[in-house]
Amino acid sequence: MKTARILAIALLAACFSASVLADPRTLNDAIYTEAQADNGEGLYKTHCLACHDKKYFRPVLKRWNGQPLGVFYTVMVTSMPESNPGALSLDEYSDILAYILSLSRYPSGEEELASAMESLHEITIANRK
Repeated sequence: MKTARILAIALLAACFSASVLADPRTLNDAIYTEAQADNGEGLYKTHCLACHDKKYFRPVLKRWNGQPLGVFYTVMVTSMPESNPGALSLDEYSDILAYILSLSRYPSGEEELASAMESLHEITIANRK
């Protein structure tokens, strides 16, 4: 009985350690879809391009290296567009962010970039591989 309990605790500890030590998702993990980036392109041209040319975000993302994507997203939502911060829907901001990631040559994938803060905080900004 005592041996079974020790084995169960050891198994739980191993599972917990593996989940804690697992590499966090990063921008290199194909976190948005091409369709999302395509939607974001039109929104970007309408709401962002007047102040931020297409090369603007490459050095910005490099400076944010190691930070949660959710913090970057929060700054976007609360301060952009400068003339009317927060005016877009959260999904529109996610589409714009997907387009920014595509401009910065991060890979697209099968899963859409979420607009939920919890999901975005689990993704780390990382230099492009």
